[in-house]
Amino acid sequence: MSLLGKKWVIRHERREGVLLDALLANREVTGAEERRLFFEGDLRLVHDPLLLPDMERAVKRIKEAVATQESIMVFGDYDIDGITGTALIYDFLKKVGANVHTTLPHREENGYGLKDYFIRQFHADGVKLLITVDCGTSNVAEIALARELGLEVIVTDHHSIPDVLPTAFALINPHRKDSKYPFPDICGSTIAYKLVTALSRELMEAGERKDYLMKQLSVVTLGIIGDCMPLVDENRVLVKYGLMSLRDGHNPGLVALLEVAGLDIEKTTSFTIGFQIGPRLNAAGRMDKPDHALELILGNLDKAEVLNQLNKLRQETVKGYLEEAVAMVERESASSGFLPPLLVVWSKDWKAGLIGLIAAHLAETYNRPAIVMQEREEELVASCRSAGDFDLTSFLRQTIGALCTSLGGHKMAGGFTLPKKHLETFVSRIQAGAKKHIKKDDLVDELSIDCELEPHELTLATCVVMKQLEPFGQGNPEPTLMIRNARILEVRPVGKTGEHLQFPVECGGLRHSAIAFRLGQHADKIDPKARYDIAFTMEVNEWNGQRKLQLKVLDLKPSA
Repeated sequence: MSLLGKKWVIRHERREGVLLDALLANREVTGAEERRLFFEGDLRLVHDPLLLPDMERAVKRIKEAVATQESIMVFGDYDIDGITGTALIYDFLKKVGANVHTTLPHREENGYGLKDYFIRQFHADGVKLLITVDCGTSNVAEIALARELGLEVIVTDHHSIPDVLPTAFALINPHRKDSKYPFPDICGSTIAYKLVTALSRELMEAGERKDYLMKQLSVVTLGIIGDCMPLVDENRVLVKYGLMSLRDGHNPGLVALLEVAGLDIEKTTSFTIGFQIGPRLNAAGRMDKPDHALELILGNLDKAEVLNQLNKLRQETVKGYLEEAVAMVERESASSGFLPPLLVVWSKDWKAGLIGLIAAHLAETYNRPAIVMQEREEELVASCRSAGDFDLTSFLRQTIGALCTSLGGHKMAGGFTLPKKHLETFVSRIQAGAKKHIKKDDLVDELSIDCELEPHELTLATCVVMKQLEPFGQGNPEPTLMIRNARILEVRPVGKTGEHLQFPVECGGLRHSAIAFRLGQHADKIDPKARYDIAFTMEVNEWNGQRKLQLKVLDLKPSA
């Protein structure tokens, strides 16, 4: 058993041969042409926006609205994908002289998607054309109301298609059954960019158009990475060039955000966006209102410090929530004498925008599904995360679907709204269903390892090989490697509370520095006299002009 109780799965039993070949094979990049596209793919590989359903119809209608100065409302979502997509469409329409406005819902007060009161307000304000971003596909009643009031609606969205579609003027969604778009795994900001691209052919000069679209790729990239889209096909190309655009400083707001965060713009990677820029932008909607992030992207540089402070508040608040949630789980476990197969906790004091972060932490810490709920006056709003190979959303639909006013998600994550009157029945059904349906094998957490390295391959040159595979993300993860029969020496806790470990690794007669994030609690389990197999990623640590190899240890287990 590994230190973290994970099952290690080695994807490529490499005994000899080129390391890069093994890594590419794991990513199903095998033929010569596939390799060429993987490494050399450029913006010519990006698919034509007119292949998306209703795109031509939408472009024609928006072009008319721009020409006649009709009032256009762009309505997005409160997360990073909706915010960036809204910014893309608004910025373009403003640039070509449209009478355009934006609305982003408040996470706590409004929740996700269109509401009838938004439609009525837009009508009262004289809006004639409504464009949704990252939402709208499921808003059948709201769009019917808009049509009744004389508003035409263009939906741009990437969420799953319901049985009944809204009667929108145009519904641009790559998951439509009649879609001819060759790659459906695109996010809301990408679809917004596709709409802007198609519109720019009609409303911009060729020279200006090319430069403008390139600069906007930095914003598109935020949505792709922030919404965890697979970095394959055109997503990989868009992120590749989007990172270039970001490093070149094409968006002043993002440059300002990097500066206040103390980050080097020239070293910006997909990791920077996913774990440092993204959380700061999302903090706006989680802790206050998403408009702060939208305004930053559109050029209000003062919002950089606002977002940085909101992110600090988010971190502090989540830390307190986690302590409360863990205490609840431990109390329940102590009173019943066992840890339940599915964790359920709730509080009146938790913000809805943060409960997903708590659920993710509980699922990872206890290696079992977790449901975390915010208790409101008449209902409970839940965010859920799964563990192992358990299909959580399917389980919820079967077990408590009839009790909920709304429920959705996918295999590993979901959410629902539960009327408070059903709480006791909900707890009873969840406990009984979990005992019946969640098996021990469902909760085995796997660590996917690309392949084994030999000691002589622990070099800076191997790091260069890794770098060739960037950008990393969903669908193209940073390579996880392993070595066998290594010694761990001089373990030293680091971090404010000793939550991380730092130590040298001795393998093949050579020593290499290593760091293990969030493994501080396991320090006393590591025996300096023992031999270990170590799973890790590799990075170059630069300090005082020197470049040294560092292993980022993910897990370890005693050597056979």
